[in-house]
Amino acid sequence: MAKFKRGQSGNPAGKPRGARSRFTKMREKLEADLPDLLDATKQAALDGDMTAMRLLLERTLPPQKATAATVNIPALEKASGLTEKADVVLAAVGRGELPPDVGASLVDGLTRMAKLKELDDIERRLLALEEQQQ
Repeated sequence: MAKFKRGQSGNPAGKPRGARSRFTKMREKLEADLPDLLDATKQAALDGDMTAMRLLLERTLPPQKATAATVNIPALEKASGLTEKADVVLAAVGRGELPPDVGASLVDGLTRMAKLKELDDIERRLLALEEQQQ
């Protein structure tokens, strides 16, 4: 595969330096009228134009991503193994102390932790076998 020489364009007949795209040119043309356009869109939304309202809301107040609240499950610290920890989480969901989606996320995290521990164990065993072979 051929490489280009440093400082030499792979397409010398391409777009010249400093060239502005058509979108940049449109933005520049609209920039002076932007306050008036926003006011007109806002007034249309206030007058009941749902398309204008949706446009304003989507562009100025994007939907927030859901974030789970911090949870405190004292029995989780006392649980010894990952299976016991999952049991504690599911029991908290069952008692209504924890929303089901948060419980599912926690159990999923525990599952991932178990897989990581399994990989660590496999790696440790493999290294021990390799040392025995030497």
